[in-house]
Amino acid sequence: MAKSSNSRPTTKAQLVIENSGCATTGRDPLTGLYYQDFLTQKLDQILRESNSEPIAATLALLQLENFYEIRHWVGKSEANLLLGDIARLLKKSLPDEVTLCHCHHYEFAALLLNECSINARPITDRVKQALHSAVSSVIPPQLELKCAIGLAVLEPTIPSAEVLFARARHQLSYYHQANATGLPVATNPVMTPKLAIQRIQQCLRENSLRLSFQPTLSLVQDDLQHYEVRCGVPGEQDLPAMLLFETAVQNALGEAVDRWVIGHTLSTLARKQAPSLRFTVNLTLNSLVSPQFMGWLKEAMKPCGKLAEQLVFQISEIDVLIAQHHLDYFCQHLSQLRISLSIKHFGCTTEPFRYLSLLSAQYAKLDVSLLQKLNENRHKQAELKKMVTKLHQHNIQVVAGGVESMATMPLLWQAQLNFVQGNHIGKPASSLVFEFLKDFTLALH
Repeated sequence: MAKSSNSRPTTKAQLVIENSGCATTGRDPLTGLYYQDFLTQKLDQILRESNSEPIAATLALLQLENFYEIRHWVGKSEANLLLGDIARLLKKSLPDEVTLCHCHHYEFAALLLNECSINARPITDRVKQALHSAVSSVIPPQLELKCAIGLAVLEPTIPSAEVLFARARHQLSYYHQANATGLPVATNPVMTPKLAIQRIQQCLRENSLRLSFQPTLSLVQDDLQHYEVRCGVPGEQDLPAMLLFETAVQNALGEAVDRWVIGHTLSTLARKQAPSLRFTVNLTLNSLVSPQFMGWLKEAMKPCGKLAEQLVFQISEIDVLIAQHHLDYFCQHLSQLRISLSIKHFGCTTEPFRYLSLLSAQYAKLDVSLLQKLNENRHKQAELKKMVTKLHQHNIQVVAGGVESMATMPLLWQAQLNFVQGNHIGKPASSLVFEFLKDFTLALH
């Protein structure tokens, strides 16, 4: 697109020109909307423009969380018709100047500019309400459409549309956490400092991230040595692990960190040549929804032989909610690779068992809230036993993390948990130095 050296089109005019220039971009025949690639190109150009002229822009990512359930009940044909109706309703409910596209896996994305960007939250809240009202009358009465919207505000420091999508998706986790805890939804979460992003990028370039290994102790007969792999940067006081992953996910760096951790974990397993080792590796949301991650993983595993059987990938329950439509593909390929799956923070939402049918998980690491003040609360002890029993019925082994009091151990054993973990049991270390006990005694008082 030619530009005069003395003048520059206004933001609105420029976007009209771009729309006509992208007219040949393919549309989704089901919804009549552009595909995500169209919006990605548009976002990337706006980000380039914003370097010289501030532009008010917000990306809204709308997710039909449980549309797979509706599809199961009404059938594929009816579900496709409903998806087309939803697309038309969204188009009608949004201001004319908003660009709307259909993403993969029952998601829609909208670009809101200028005044629409400033009023993005009230606009999208109204759209969500209209969607609920319209859909509730045409789906089976036992179902309720669950949808959520994540917003990402354009900032001059954002390098690409990929990061905008990552931030919008990350805000969905704030939404789910707020629903789980009853706290207000964070509508504008504070972004991590630019320095933190630079530190992560530097560590990835210099191959200087640090692995550590925290032991997980078995409460039942087990000849294996279980460790959870941790990742950090040199000088942990500057960038703790929690901030590392938070920063990485918000800025679409999580997959790069995950790949680094997986590669170095495989190297450790190959070097140790110990079939009794089991390493649990935490994955970020970025990898779960990435179209490229599984292809990379398959290539990485080709020379590794049976080492895959010594790996457990761990994802959070909140990420399960956000990435529901990606899980069938993800779990299917993990199973083919013979890599096990664990769900951490299990029980942090109100309906944790609802989503187990989406997964082929072998482990569940309980949310620490289920274990707090366990010694003082008999009702909590009974609820814990019921949850563990139900998980065992799904052939899922149960892990208690954050166990910092040995007084809790007899109760966990009595509830028939399989594993316990905590700094009181064994802190993360750079080497595999934990001495796993064959026999130990727990006293019930």
